[in-house]
Amino acid sequence: MKKHLLAAVGLCCITLLAACNDNEAADDQTAVAVVNGTEITESEFVNTLKQRYGEATLEEMIRRDILLKAGENIELTDEEIQAELDKFRTNLGVQDDEELLNVLRSQFNIEADSLDTFTEEYIIPPLILQQLASADVEVTEEAKQAYYEENSEQFSEQVEASHILVEDEATAQEVLDKLEAGEDFAALAEEYSIDGSAANGGELGYFGKGRMVAPFEEAAFSLEVGEISEPVESDYGFHIIKVTGQKASYEDFAADIEQILIQEQSKSTEEVMNELLEQSDIDIRDQQFSDLFTSDASESAAE
Repeated sequence: MKKHLLAAVGLCCITLLAACNDNEAADDQTAVAVVNGTEITESEFVNTLKQRYGEATLEEMIRRDILLKAGENIELTDEEIQAELDKFRTNLGVQDDEELLNVLRSQFNIEADSLDTFTEEYIIPPLILQQLASADVEVTEEAKQAYYEENSEQFSEQVEASHILVEDEATAQEVLDKLEAGEDFAALAEEYSIDGSAANGGELGYFGKGRMVAPFEEAAFSLEVGEISEPVESDYGFHIIKVTGQKASYEDFAADIEQILIQEQSKSTEEVMNELLEQSDIDIRDQQFSDLFTSDASESAAE
């Protein structure tokens, strides 16, 4: 995710840079500001932007255009897009869409006016690149089963759980009473839980034995899917645990194994992007950026 956000550096300048060429920049003497009687003209402003951010911004625009063209026949599901958005929310510690947009604007200078705009600019292109990287990969059932047998230690019993962590038993009982009255577990986790999982409704994902403190592990592995524990005390406080999934057999892990094998056999996204660039007809007409896709310039822009 960090790479996606860093790619946005200077993109606030795109409209200005894309709208002007050398002649327009040289001729436009409209003042954008007057400082102590001295004008800063449109041409000075745009030329400074081009010098500071132009190479990285132009390369980003070209790469994105090539990538979207290459991905015209790729269909992304709503689930895939939502999963990526959820990763942003989790990593940034936000819950709703408006809060996500506010953080992106304030911390990363991403001027997306809506979640749809952000999705089009920062979610869809990386997903297309991932799809292109794995386009030629085929994973057979035999390969999955062989991987499972060869790496059986990786696929011991696992549970998926959420929890609500509070400081004292009285609060734990208060939460448990609300759960028994039908209130939503995730909403109560956001309200009561004192650890970082609160922002995600208490979700902890899948984990195997040996990953959690002993009282928590013992309780989690004794529950059935959908079952909620009594308050469980550990060194961190009192947990109320809800098990939401279990994995114990090859069938449970088959989808995970397929993704592992796809990743192992896929091209790197860098390799795919370089292939797309080599196959593209790129005519750089601004002499300032004429060497943009020479090896030295591309390496410099990538850094």
